[in-house]
Amino acid sequence: MTVIKNSLDWNNLETSLLHKTIGLGHEREVKKMIENIRAEVTALSKAEVEARQGRKHHAEELLIRVNQDIEMVEEYLLVAALLG
Repeated sequence: MTVIKNSLDWNNLETSLLHKTIGLGHEREVKKMIENIRAEVTALSKAEVEARQGRKHHAEELLIRVNQDIEMVEEYLLVAALLG
């Protein structure tokens, strides 16, 4: 399982996940899942900025949710690859 530590880690992982979708029978669905994670990472990035500025934030909760979603996509990719 791949885990990101902050929003900056997402770009490389997103590229890797998108590359793994090529040729899958359910490519469209997986890409939609990745797009949803991208939106969550954007919210995480804003929360991280707020945390650095000392304002109230929810960065830790967002990071946990993003990592759970990443895990789900990786599992989906594994199952899709096994099923062909």
